[in-house]
Amino acid sequence: MRDVVVKVTPDGDYNGTPKFKVQLQNSGMYTFFGKFTAQTGSNIEYKVSNPKYKTAKLLSVGGGTQTASKPKYDTGQSILRQVAFKGAIELVSTGKIDIMETEHYTNEFHNLLNK
Repeated sequence: MRDVVVKVTPDGDYNGTPKFKVQLQNSGMYTFFGKFTAQTGSNIEYKVSNPKYKTAKLLSVGGGTQTASKPKYDTGQSILRQVAFKGAIELVSTGKIDIMETEHYTNEFHNLLNK
């Protein structure tokens, strides 16, 4: 089944597995167990596990209305981007920059590698 996520609410856990109450645009409220990666506005594909208790399993998450598109890179650019990210992470791990600056430094390093 496919639907759009309206609201996601953490609902504790069951036997150590996290569970989420998810309001769907057309199908009402379902409980999902485990990691729920979809956000409000996401298109999802799911399978109803138990209609009586309204539990479901997330199969896939599609593009949502609030999801920003990321640039696509060819193989060479992807490798350069990974190298730039690794460099930024090394700075974080040595305490030279804050984790919140990782994206900025990854972009800076990527631009330097492209020159």
